[in-house]
Amino acid sequence: MNRFSFLVLALVALVALFSEGCSKKAKQTSPSLSDFGSDFDEPAEDSFADSGLGSDRSGAPAGEDEWSGMTGEQGLTDRPYSGEWSSDPNLATVYFAYNRYDLSSEARRVLSDNVSYLRSRSSVRVLLEGHCDERGTEEYNQALGENRALAVREYLISQGISPSRIDIISYGELRPAMPGSGESAWSQNRRVEFKVAG
Repeated sequence: MNRFSFLVLALVALVALFSEGCSKKAKQTSPSLSDFGSDFDEPAEDSFADSGLGSDRSGAPAGEDEWSGMTGEQGLTDRPYSGEWSSDPNLATVYFAYNRYDLSSEARRVLSDNVSYLRSRSSVRVLLEGHCDERGTEEYNQALGENRALAVREYLISQGISPSRIDIISYGELRPAMPGSGESAWSQNRRVEFKVAG
């Protein structure tokens, strides 16, 4: 009986040893916006969800100048405009649904009017400022604001506006249009504003 128990114990130890050695490594994935907070849904399928956008504020690897290596061919200016930006009453603000950066039909209508104006003023540079409401972490909202600005930028480019005329920035939740908590304030803060230079 002792010999039988010893044999069974040795067999169990052997199986445990081999099963541990054959385990698969966990598949590593890059973090998504939902990793920043558990109360958020994933963005729409037609948005930038799988593009890796918003991984950090600049998109540049740590320690590198965020503008190094970017050219007009890649859709980004060589250097950001460093002059004064101002509001233009002819360019309307684009609003977004909660936790979304895809463009609604209303947003596309507003952008269509903005594109017409920008085409008529070809020397004007535009700064797209991405904003969020106060819900979510600061990092999450920074990424979401950037993705909103990028969605507007991609739409402008698809309509023939030169990428060299477009700069983007995300303020996340830091510059609310309407202070306060509640949907009436939050809906005004989920936006991309247009600023112009030139």
